[in-house]
Amino acid sequence: MLIVGAVVACTPHPRLGTVIYQHVQVDLATCKTAPAPAATTAVAPTVRVTKNSQSIVFEGRVVLTIHENHEGFPAGSPGPIELEGVSPDGEWILYAIDPQGSASLAADGLALRAIRATGGRSYAVAFGLMHAGYRAWCGGRLVMTTGGDRIAVHAKRLIVTGPPSWKASPLVRDAAVSFGSLACDGDGVVAQEQPNSTDPNFFHTHWSLVRVGFDGSVTRLTRPPKTYTDESPRVVGGILYFVRSRRGNGTLYALQNGKVVGPLLSLGYSLGYYGYQDWQYSVRRSARAPRRG
Repeated sequence: MLIVGAVVACTPHPRLGTVIYQHVQVDLATCKTAPAPAATTAVAPTVRVTKNSQSIVFEGRVVLTIHENHEGFPAGSPGPIELEGVSPDGEWILYAIDPQGSASLAADGLALRAIRATGGRSYAVAFGLMHAGYRAWCGGRLVMTTGGDRIAVHAKRLIVTGPPSWKASPLVRDAAVSFGSLACDGDGVVAQEQPNSTDPNFFHTHWSLVRVGFDGSVTRLTRPPKTYTDESPRVVGGILYFVRSRRGNGTLYALQNGKVVGPLLSLGYSLGYYGYQDWQYSVRRSARAPRRG
């Protein structure tokens, strides 16, 4: 095993591509490292704030303006706009409003909304935690983990929605389980799943990974050992990558042809937040790399 600085430890595995984590690029075939290339910066919306209003501005156009009352509300009422991304086609902007700038209220979920990049009507999408890992675009559809309460394993549901109507439909009707982070996988998503619980301990999660089709079918993909949890899925070139962690110490694995491959990289320690972990890694693979299945 090769130690790569103080960031990761690597075990060579051919044909699994290159991982970028904490500004380090690691070739999984050789464990050679290099500084990560500069990220491509896409045009993104911004929030323009004045004394009595705030506006979403995109490509020089004011998309939405909200008037704010600051009398007795230091952060304003209704509250600051939180930008939550742009649709892959650049046609829609996702945003939420943090009520009166309350970090506590935001931690238990916000109402996600969508508006065309050219302005017009604002649509309600769903209520949930605004974690980046809780949303994935899949062929023009948005899949989202919904549900309030900052405890990641408590009453979180999967819905699918999208433009132009933004009418949401449940993907799975099973109150006995909660879902977490997800990634698009063709005609479905790979998502974290575990029994529903109100346990707030950051390290008492026992996520496994399932594939949920848009037809509602559920297929179990991983079964982590007791006291371990599988998190932060990515599907790249037909291979599923994920982080298997124990008490906040994470290691990258892959699922290829139905078999778990790894350990690949040790990613160090992350505290997370009430059972949610966002291991911010990315994977690049050659276009000629074989696909799973």
